[in-house]
Amino acid sequence: MNISILSAVIFVVVFAGVIITHEFGHFIVARLLKVEVEEFGIGLPPRIATLWQAKGFLLLKNGKRLEIPQDFRMILGWPAVLNRELKITLDEVNNQSILRTLEIPMESNPAKASAKDLGLWVDENGHMVERQNPQKQIMLGKKPGEVKLTETITEVHPGTEITLNWLPVGGFVRPKGENDPSIPGGLAAASPWTRLAVLFAGPTMNLLTAVIVFAYLFNQMGIPDYNKVQIGDVVANSPAAQAGIQINDIISSVNGQSVSDQTLLRNVIYANLDKPVTLVIQRGNQTVTITATPLSSRPQSEGALGISMGYAMVRSGSVIQATGYGFLAVYDQISALVSLPAEMIRGQVSPGQARVSGFIGMYEFLNQTVSRDIQSRQAPQSAPPSSSSSNPKPVNPQEPTYFTLQLIAILTVSVGFINLLPFPALDGGRIFFVLLELIIRKRVRPEIENYVHAAGFAILILFMIYVNAMDFIHPAIINLPK
Repeated sequence: MNISILSAVIFVVVFAGVIITHEFGHFIVARLLKVEVEEFGIGLPPRIATLWQAKGFLLLKNGKRLEIPQDFRMILGWPAVLNRELKITLDEVNNQSILRTLEIPMESNPAKASAKDLGLWVDENGHMVERQNPQKQIMLGKKPGEVKLTETITEVHPGTEITLNWLPVGGFVRPKGENDPSIPGGLAAASPWTRLAVLFAGPTMNLLTAVIVFAYLFNQMGIPDYNKVQIGDVVANSPAAQAGIQINDIISSVNGQSVSDQTLLRNVIYANLDKPVTLVIQRGNQTVTITATPLSSRPQSEGALGISMGYAMVRSGSVIQATGYGFLAVYDQISALVSLPAEMIRGQVSPGQARVSGFIGMYEFLNQTVSRDIQSRQAPQSAPPSSSSSNPKPVNPQEPTYFTLQLIAILTVSVGFINLLPFPALDGGRIFFVLLELIIRKRVRPEIENYVHAAGFAILILFMIYVNAMDFIHPAIINLPK
């Protein structure tokens, strides 16, 4: 398969998978805490099909329970039928009361009564139920039942739908009563602690998924030694390359200071711009001393010395140990995101390096990672046979790379972290309102909170349009280590 096509397929699967994982966190915790979920969608609307639907039911004022049949499909909510005296027909089947029809009175002004106002259903074919006697009432349901009564519906429990939708770029969860605390059994009507648990569940699921991906990487590649700094890449014709620094060199000391983390090495390098620095390097079983001069004239994207750094990797077959380092890797990624603004202010990271990529930028980066991972797994080329031997010798085989999995882990951490930011419409913005409620012991009016989240959502949409436009106008240049 063409690498570009493969990358596009992987991009859709990864992006959708990260979002669905996030939404599944909300879904599973909501159900565990008895918060009803009306729909869990795979992909974004319009809908292709309903894969599965739980049985729903209504509770009447007299305590009677009515099962909701499959041909009732709620599309806009149930507020119009709650706490109103309605004419109902039902059938008794196998000791269960099955709802057949509902007769909803019209408003005094018929022009004000619409499907949108009443939150009506559509049938199994997706068509709005036919209106009967439009000047008096709206009839829902196809065939009247044998039992007729006039009663008030006090609670609606529609049952969860698992749906498949046309746009394969994510998923969604639609909790019952998400923004309306007057709906029993809904999210907004739940206790503050329940709402906090449901809201935290999405980002937490992302972070736990990243732990699993990082753990797999460490199990395959080895675990990092956080007390050793290793050279990951050397830029051609850079001061490091001219001084003889090589990939996989371990830096023991710089200017007499023992090096145990990347920050110390970076700080010493940038404190001695245009001055020679002395590096003591561990190269296999050898100890080498090298002098190199970091240059202030070099582009920030390549660094003053022309090296990329990482922690030395030590082989380990322990799944438990790899999982522990998976948690540490997620912590490091979050710490890097938190410290990014300060590093930009200090000039350690340029705005270009810290810019947010849109779909095009993410695809281009993923295309690089997929290409490199495939190349690293291709069979090694054979060198031509020498005069002394008739058997060709393989060229130095390359260790398989895992750039794509690393990118997936980083993207998953980023989605989880960003959703925890206290910005309206994000999980963190909703968490902020719940925490405020716990502090002041009073709930912010739902109407105000909904307006704030709507404004925040509009800002996020505009920001995404800007980011994706910048991918076309000024494409980000991202290169993987050699």
